[in-house]
Amino acid sequence: MEQHVYAELVGGPEDGRSFIIPVPETDLPIGQFSFPSPRDGSAPFARYDRHDRRADGVWRYQYAGEQPVHR
Repeated sequence: MEQHVYAELVGGPEDGRSFIIPVPETDLPIGQFSFPSPRDGSAPFARYDRHDRRADGVWRYQYAGEQPVHR
């Protein structure tokens, strides 16, 4: 079991961003990420869903659109 994996974001405002994420007990990294917009605090978040794993082991997360900010 891997404890950490590399991840890369594909598409959207965070395209090309990469980082290391922890892997829970399920052997799969988190299924979704949301990032705040660089605009003001009331702007929607950019959502990325786990898509696939490259041959070199990096998990790719595909841009899945924006989701509203819940307050």
